Amino acid sequence: MTTEKARTPVPRVQLVMGILRRDDEVLLVREGLGADSALLRSLPGGGVEDGELLHEALRRERREETGLLVGDPVRTAFLVHIDSERYPSAMAVAFEIDEWSGTVAPQDGDIEQAAFFPLPAAVQLLGELDSAPQREPVVGCLTGRVAPGATWLYRNRGRDETLVARW
Repeated sequence: MTTEKARTPVPRVQLVMGILRRDDEVLLVREGLGADSALLRSLPGGGVEDGELLHEALRRERREETGLLVGDPVRTAFLVHIDSERYPSAMAVAFEIDEWSGTVAPQDGDIEQAAFFPLPAAVQLLGELDSAPQREPVVGCLTGRVAPGATWLYRNRGRDETLVARW
């Protein structure tokens, strides 16, 4: 007979992000990310709350971080699955959004600014993100170097971020 060790439940992290384009521009937010919460640009998005479906969380986060009302996603841009010591099995899903309305006006105190950037500038700004799981999937998606809907699997131990697989 074997005895199993009792496990302490670890909170699961589920994040959603949205790619919203206006002609040849992409909407980015500026918020505290990376080392020492440096102000960096990223895709708008955030955590999925208990009882929310992904598209509902996406709409809520978009509204909070940009002030815009968005429709349902039209396709999955990419999925990132990260196994880290702090958050085992964290998932982040980015969606393309074609339908939106309103004026860009962030309502979230953590967002310093939300603005559209020409695609080359957006890619450059997103390339400044400290973490490979934050940086590589979005840059790969926006540049077209990686097929839409790609899945990225990372294992993070301390400062080591290893891309385990991508398809």
